[in-house]
Amino acid sequence: MREHPPVTKGRRNVLLVVAAPLVVIALVSAAWGISAAVTGDSVARNTALGGTQVGGDSPAELRAAVSEMNTRFQATEIRISTGDATLTDSAGNLGLSLNTESAIAAATGVGRTDAIPVRPARWIGSFFGSTELSAPVTIDGSKLQSALVTLEGKRRTDPVEPRIEADADGVRVIKGVPGKALTTTEIAAAIPARIAKIGTPISVKVQQATIPPLTADTTVEALAAAAQKVTDGTITLTSGKEKVELRGKDLRTAFSLVAATSANKDPQLKVDPAVVAKLVESSTGKGANPTGVRFTIQGGVPVPVPGKDAVVCCGPEAPKLIADALLAGKTSVEVPTRTVTAAEGVQWANTLGVKSVIGQFTTQHPAGQPRVTNIHRISDITRGVLIPPGETFSVNGFVGRRTTADGFVSAPAINDGKFVDDIGGGVSQYATTLFNAAFFGGLDIPAYKPHSIYIGRYPFGREATLAYPSVDLKVRNNSKYGVVIWPSYTATSVTMQLWSTKFATGEQTAQSTPSGTPSGPAAPARCGRVVTTRTRTFTDGRTSTDRFYANYNCNPPKH
Repeated sequence: MREHPPVTKGRRNVLLVVAAPLVVIALVSAAWGISAAVTGDSVARNTALGGTQVGGDSPAELRAAVSEMNTRFQATEIRISTGDATLTDSAGNLGLSLNTESAIAAATGVGRTDAIPVRPARWIGSFFGSTELSAPVTIDGSKLQSALVTLEGKRRTDPVEPRIEADADGVRVIKGVPGKALTTTEIAAAIPARIAKIGTPISVKVQQATIPPLTADTTVEALAAAAQKVTDGTITLTSGKEKVELRGKDLRTAFSLVAATSANKDPQLKVDPAVVAKLVESSTGKGANPTGVRFTIQGGVPVPVPGKDAVVCCGPEAPKLIADALLAGKTSVEVPTRTVTAAEGVQWANTLGVKSVIGQFTTQHPAGQPRVTNIHRISDITRGVLIPPGETFSVNGFVGRRTTADGFVSAPAINDGKFVDDIGGGVSQYATTLFNAAFFGGLDIPAYKPHSIYIGRYPFGREATLAYPSVDLKVRNNSKYGVVIWPSYTATSVTMQLWSTKFATGEQTAQSTPSGTPSGPAAPARCGRVVTTRTRTFTDGRTSTDRFYANYNCNPPKH
């Protein structure tokens, strides 16, 4: 029988030293296992989140605690120092909040995410110290952006996009101007990603960033250069069988720029249809009244008289077609036509406020003379003519050359300061009468020429003559209403009425003393240079003055 040697005291001590740690580990592991079984999925003891103790909290208690922490955090003061000012607001107003799910995951993960052998050691350590967790932060970028706009106020300047200005002299670029503002990117980078202790004010230092315009000046300069180049010459529009020649520089005012946006990164040129339409209409001679609607007076009431259907340039697609062609460097453009019906012309005329007489004047003449035939004929031709708002009526342009085919006869006239017989002689009496009706009705008179010899039946210094095509009388409708010309006559007089809605009255408020001296047996009693001042009073209370000039020969030839 084999016998074991006896265990010596020294050997026993060695065995105890070796076994003791293993026993301790076994005991700790057993205790940790029992604790883990008892606590289940509660947060490990002595765990703090954002400075708040959550150790031992159940999942429901932890979620409630994190929600309460989030409420406190959103009330936390955020101080944004920009160097020259400090802007203050709450975290919640700035779109800051705790990342609830990440915070809960971090707290519940204490002691559970470590390797298995490490967990008992961390558990035993929790009796002697605490685990401090920072609370994770999340940022709502759109809410932060909105809050910064309000917080900065006037300190914030938005960038100004470059633009174009165009007129007959050229297409110019107004350069863009950068803005200055706090950006969400800078603020988000400065805000701590995790908060060690909730409730402590947070201070960050940032500078306003320079915000460039969305569009570079060079981009707009290229567009402006293209518009300038293509409008340096003539633009030919082909509309059906009609060709319209436009001066390119007259078309420049139709151009404007649609600036770039976040959705549309490239600026675009556009053309104002109203400007294009007006230019095309005036260039084709159809003006603003393409159907030629006129007026008659029935029982003291102005009534539109239909004209004729008119095919005009251009159809609704024309502005875009013109703009596209010009931007492509083309000076010839095909554009569609459109038809304006006579009925549409009447409907439009009824909106123009032609209601009552705003200016009237009468001049006298001897009866039975050939010139009376011409006065009556030009009156018949122009009776009922409509001058649309903003348009100008030209006597020569509307009536044309006075010919026998049109019913005019030979009568005395003044030509180059001499008395002669001429077809249409005497129509200056019609011109003088229209001039004075417009004078007192407050209309503009952009073109006129007094007689070179004063004729006693006309108002001194306030009259006009005609000679086709060089000497014209033009009356401009400077109101927002239509103006209708309504001449009438007797055997010894002609009367001009202008029908519209009253917008101004004209009054002769001054007249200079003639500078000339009559001489010779045929010299008129009144001659020389005369300046007549008109004062206009508008219905809105404004007043203005303009002057009219005449220069009468003090030594005229004999009849």
